[in-house]
Amino acid sequence: MAKSKAIISETGEFPAQYNVLQEGESGIYQVVFGPDPDLEDAQRKADELNGVRARTAKGHYAADDPSTPDVNEAYVGGKAPKKKATKKKPVAKKKATTKKK
Repeated sequence: MAKSKAIISETGEFPAQYNVLQEGESGIYQVVFGPDPDLEDAQRKADELNGVRARTAKGHYAADDPSTPDVNEAYVGGKAPKKKATKKKPVAKKKATTKKK
């Protein structure tokens, strides 16, 4: 099963508590982070799990610093998401043409 996106849920209590959930292999959402009273912390953790690109103060994408090979500054949390394998398309066979005389 492919890795699912992380989502944020509220516990429904007062004061508000936020959990970060991720779908498990059985199809049931499990708590990965929380409960946390700060929505920004929960959003940061969800972005880290989803592989969201980091942004500068101006809102532009942040670049990776090549001098730090163990951390990728271009993504929130410092880890880039894994690349998906692409499927190769089958090559279509050409039809033989016959000439009429």
